[in-house]
Amino acid sequence: MSTGALSPKKAAEKTLETGVHHLEEDLQLTFLKNVYGALLISAGGLLSLTLVTGTPGLSETNPGLPRILQGITFPVGLVLVYLVGAELYTGYPMWFVMTALERKGSPFQYLRSGIVSWLGNLVGSLIFAGLFTYLTEILSEDPFRSGTISMISEDIIESQWHIIFLRSILCGWLVTFSMMLGTQNQDGISKALALHWPFFISTAAKCPHTVEYMYLGSTAMFLGSPMSAGIFIWKCLIPITLGNTVGGGLFTGAYSWWVHLYCDDKKAAHRDGNGWGSVRLGDDD
Repeated sequence: MSTGALSPKKAAEKTLETGVHHLEEDLQLTFLKNVYGALLISAGGLLSLTLVTGTPGLSETNPGLPRILQGITFPVGLVLVYLVGAELYTGYPMWFVMTALERKGSPFQYLRSGIVSWLGNLVGSLIFAGLFTYLTEILSEDPFRSGTISMISEDIIESQWHIIFLRSILCGWLVTFSMMLGTQNQDGISKALALHWPFFISTAAKCPHTVEYMYLGSTAMFLGSPMSAGIFIWKCLIPITLGNTVGGGLFTGAYSWWVHLYCDDKKAAHRDGNGWGSVRLGDDD
């Protein structure tokens, strides 16, 4: 593996290339990689639930410490996803906003890839929640069971829809920002650290991640949470997916394209004497 780090412009170019690749990727491969990605992020979720819900008295005396524990442990799954080449839906808004601004692909390609990715993540999360969390009875006893149900009640059932949505925007931004940093760094240790810290902020601040809460929500329901399937869809899946899409697409995808690709190309064209108007926004080559 290479050492050193790419410049922000080079990282943006590689991210754009990744987006084009995902537009053209075989859908069976897209689905499988996203199922596997959800399994890995859910493994980080299981670690997080085990530590956080297993120390119920800690939140009463030191409410910030459980959040720190969750922030440290949950991103382990994201690091694993990135290092083995699996995928999560939350990266697609960043990739596809950049490719759309470059005028690559068709609307059908965007829809099919995004939907297949999301469904793959949902299937993987449900498999891990049912097969590796519920049937193994890892969290079936208190305080793990009651702590998990209490967590999802606080984060989803008792929260307002717009609060969940706004927090999800922040998560979408931070997670895709961590992915951009992971692309920028070339060696394994640097990648792992770069991926971990922005997601740490998001998780510790209780900003929900689409696949994270696919797993947490379904696990809580398996364990007996009063959250119905309708609430799971309306207050968990929909606002978090939309928020992550806006955050990743706008704050990372659009920003990186505008600053590191479009404006840099305009400056280069101006230096070459071609004028501002000669710079292309993208083509289908």
